[in-house]
Amino acid sequence: MEGLVRRGLLLTPTLAEEWLLPDEEDLPSPSDGYIVSFTHFHECGFMTPAHRFLRGLLHYYKIELQHLNPNGIQHMAAFVTLCEGFLGISPHFFMVTL
Repeated sequence: MEGLVRRGLLLTPTLAEEWLLPDEEDLPSPSDGYIVSFTHFHECGFMTPAHRFLRGLLHYYKIELQHLNPNGIQHMAAFVTLCEGFLGISPHFFMVTL
């Protein structure tokens, strides 16, 4: 983790403990208010805090970051880029109920 901090990929931890390292657990079980993230995500450019669209999508579908595979993250990044860079709008999604 210190290597990620040195390279500027993670913020330096403060007394508030923004990030915690896992113990010897078989299943990730973060405390309330924490999410599971992988070092590889940060090495490939994922930064915190995550984009508002990603946080909203995770909240809407009641999933966590570790439930997404690399292709899912790439599709969301492409969608955000299309909306913001090409269309000039904020990314959003609608759920239509019939």
